[in-house]
Amino acid sequence: MNREDLFKSISGLDEEVLERSEIATSKHISLRRRVPISLVAALLALLLTGACAVAVIYGDSIQNWFGHYFGLVTGREMSEGQKALLDHLSQDISQSKTVDETTVTVDSVTMGDDNFYLLLRVEGVAFSKRQHYNFDEVKFEVSPDPMDGVGGLGSYGVQFHGLDGDGTALFLMDFSYATGEAFALNTTPLEVHLVLEDLMRGVQSEKQKTVTEGVWEFTFTIDRSQPPEAIALPDTEVMLMNLHTREEMSALFTDIELTNTGLRFRYDYGKGTLAIVSQLEVVLENGATIGDSGGSGVPMEDGTTLNCSYQWRVPINLDEVKAVRIGETEILVR
Repeated sequence: MNREDLFKSISGLDEEVLERSEIATSKHISLRRRVPISLVAALLALLLTGACAVAVIYGDSIQNWFGHYFGLVTGREMSEGQKALLDHLSQDISQSKTVDETTVTVDSVTMGDDNFYLLLRVEGVAFSKRQHYNFDEVKFEVSPDPMDGVGGLGSYGVQFHGLDGDGTALFLMDFSYATGEAFALNTTPLEVHLVLEDLMRGVQSEKQKTVTEGVWEFTFTIDRSQPPEAIALPDTEVMLMNLHTREEMSALFTDIELTNTGLRFRYDYGKGTLAIVSQLEVVLENGATIGDSGGSGVPMEDGTTLNCSYQWRVPINLDEVKAVRIGETEILVR
């Protein structure tokens, strides 16, 4: 299967499948903005608005936000080791811009080695718990570009996650990428240019109303000198869903690498088949599980290998991981 065949294979897939496993089909693809509305995000926003009956601040740092989200995802409180990990990976940004009394703050960031998360806070608006909010346009650039010279797929999205206890709107931005070459760690500072245009009310599939017309522009630097931990896992045969036949097929995952923020692996797609992972999650020692929030796959130079990178919903302390579960297959970590 060549790259043109691969493109034709995914061109008829539904949006749900494409959101779960984005696949690059050319040597170099620039950043792709993901649709900021999803069932998961809408459900989470509903949970948060219900939880905001008391004046608890979930978003005064991204560590506190992930602490709250960890409880929603797992039903458990974070351990001290999990808290220490988030402190290790997170940095304060605290950049604010105000347009017509609407203040947007890039609060803080949690950094992975091929992804990051930004917590955004929006104040100065009488937000409604019954409404959904988003930005009409999001423009985003990073330097150095991790795909420059090697090709790949980068994607980003900004999702509304409800109101904090003080009425502030919380948004989480995520960025991730995969390339057509083996992962290479880069610890140089990352320059980020982010532009948000027009705060809107309503969902994109329906008629939206402008809350505040304006442009909020930010330029800031992220320190990458303390990258996440990584553990190499053994090559493993797993079952995938064949997108042509909708049946299961086996594939050998190689070069599997578990990190605090995601999972990287490769497999052979050169037999004329394209498949996706139906389930991907980590199993913690306490029995809780944390799934992925999506991933990307990029064809490598040999034309038969797909280089994949998936991200966890919440960064995880690897000392607490018992196994990685791919479909029905478990790979023991400890």
